[in-house]
Amino acid sequence: MNAEFFLLWFAVIFPLVYSPGPGNILCAVSGAVNTFRGSVPFILGLDVVYTFYSVVMGLGMGAVLQQFPRLMTAVQFLGVLYLAYLAFSFFTRAAASGRRTVKRLTFKDGVISQALNIKGISIVTLMYSQFLRPGENLYVQVAVLSAMLLALNLFTHFTWSLGGHWMVSRFASQKAAKIQNRIYGALLLGVAVWLLPLW
Repeated sequence: MNAEFFLLWFAVIFPLVYSPGPGNILCAVSGAVNTFRGSVPFILGLDVVYTFYSVVMGLGMGAVLQQFPRLMTAVQFLGVLYLAYLAFSFFTRAAASGRRTVKRLTFKDGVISQALNIKGISIVTLMYSQFLRPGENLYVQVAVLSAMLLALNLFTHFTWSLGGHWMVSRFASQKAAKIQNRIYGALLLGVAVWLLPLW
């Protein structure tokens, strides 16, 4: 795995990882609600699961999912339901007391949301389908690709969290909090609809 390989991997994976999706939007929400430093447990919850998926997929779970596509569909529906629940909670959230009334996102929330994040599973599947080389040591490749993906995810999630924290620090008022809740709720609902396995 040389510099050319890394640049090709980065060109394919970076836009997928950094683009808006359930995990990234929730990192922005966490930055707004928990503060940037307070988002660390949530982000670690996301990335522990993401890395677990990466290792397991690299070592064979991808083949299982190909044999049982309904399992992937079930995960998609569960993820959509969870995102719809989160979106609904934003729409119904009272902004009168500002950030203090908002539930803080925890390590457990990160684990649940990433476990049901079909975008993350799809990225891992795509990564191995494009970059796993059959003739080379599987364990080394899985370790290297998983480590690269973890580093990219940490960078991505921390920057989204920082962006959410910056937004709330710049626009900290009851009216702005209400608008932010509606925006975050609409984004999560839009992602949930986009992820519905009906298209």
